[in-house]
Amino acid sequence: MNYIDQGTALSRKVPNRKLSKKNSLFYQQSVFENEEFMQKYEKNVDQLQTVIEEPELKEVIQNRNEKFFQVLEQIIKVESSIKEFAKGYQKYGFIVSDTGITYREWAPNAKELKLNEYGCTTDNGGNWEVFIPKDDDDNHQIQHGSKLITYCNELERASVWSSVKMGEQAIFWNPDNRYEFQAQQMQQKQQSKGLKVIKQKITELQGVNGYNTIMITQQLLMQLDVNLITPDDLKRNIDVLHQKGFSVIMEIDHELIGKYLNNWDGTGYQYLREEIEQLDYGKWEVLRLLLSNISFWISEYQIDGFKFSNIDVSDDIDATVYLMLANDLIHDLLPNGISIIQDLDYPALCRTIKEGGLGFDFRLSKLQHKQLLPKTLFENTGVYTQAQILNALAIGSGLIQEVQDDQFLLIEQQCGWLENEVAEVNEVDSVLQIKRGKFTFLINHTNENRETVLNLQITKILNKQELKWEQLDENTIKLIVESEQGLIIE
Repeated sequence: MNYIDQGTALSRKVPNRKLSKKNSLFYQQSVFENEEFMQKYEKNVDQLQTVIEEPELKEVIQNRNEKFFQVLEQIIKVESSIKEFAKGYQKYGFIVSDTGITYREWAPNAKELKLNEYGCTTDNGGNWEVFIPKDDDDNHQIQHGSKLITYCNELERASVWSSVKMGEQAIFWNPDNRYEFQAQQMQQKQQSKGLKVIKQKITELQGVNGYNTIMITQQLLMQLDVNLITPDDLKRNIDVLHQKGFSVIMEIDHELIGKYLNNWDGTGYQYLREEIEQLDYGKWEVLRLLLSNISFWISEYQIDGFKFSNIDVSDDIDATVYLMLANDLIHDLLPNGISIIQDLDYPALCRTIKEGGLGFDFRLSKLQHKQLLPKTLFENTGVYTQAQILNALAIGSGLIQEVQDDQFLLIEQQCGWLENEVAEVNEVDSVLQIKRGKFTFLINHTNENRETVLNLQITKILNKQELKWEQLDENTIKLIVESEQGLIIE
């Protein structure tokens, strides 16, 4: 294997690479001792809020935090910050300047690399590049819309860093005019009102009544297929959604990315772990690519956040560190940005990094009545009972739904998303009783009808207005909650 760790390489004397004074070890140490750093991170594991509350988690949190700070120190030493490190799209791929076009690709196992007919040279650190100057008439030699083929050891490839494609083919995208955004990215966190997300294809973005966030289905890295939608049209659609008050997030599917990158240079270990079809999150250039992907969508398309799918951190501390870096980056670029993780059996997913967590805003969980944690995003694929759905509404931060459910949306709107109300949860005779604001949710997860007695006065039953209850005295009622059903009492 001919892999070179680019972080280590850049700290040596690599041709055409110089470390500025701010990248020196002295600067690195001063950064990690200054007040700004201390406000953002806590290196003493015993001072982490999560460890204080749950000391049994100390070992796992200590191990991942030690690795996180090791990688963070290396990034600051070489690139000065995570934000600078995540600007790989300004260094790799097709960079247009007033004098010409620079193409750069990381291919440490390549013996030869060409872009169309232009041969690339290497710095022996894994990077290949070629500069294509303007012609005598001051025009770029590659025209807007032209096909771009990377020949890597005689394999035909599309650049990993290509931002515009036509099907499987990378194309050079350099129009005379580009769409300028009119609206701003999300200025206010949506959690206070609950995150209500609907998935939509990138070609069908539109606001839907009852939702406040649109999730774009997975794109492969930074690549937008103009057969589906042009960059300008996507920006225009996102702009319209922002103007209407919607947030726009994007799904990042790491399994799909791994399959796409596998064998790019003819080997199975450039971006993936050798003999394992899984991204190698411990490699410098893998981290650069994945973090740059996040930064690109935020800066280029004003994406408001991300859902991370198909990434398993249970036995991969490098993957855990990547997610911490990703959350650090998202909330650095977008203080009100949204980060969502799939349901994982892993501690402190939704605690901040300074508290000892991974820094996610939401955890996507299957509907289950014992899930009482805050910042929990529930998923409804249409196969859940009414009891589970009402449970998600009462306790969770919201639902992801594939299709619109008018009846349920009406209930959500009537409940007003239970703003700033804490859920009081009790279980009596197998009926879950959740008090939140002026509403009481009665949820029966069993397969039998349940009779329950409540010490309260009822104005109405919101979701089953035809249901009658027995008034035992002035402040006590008795009613039946059917199997796998739920009631919302006001």
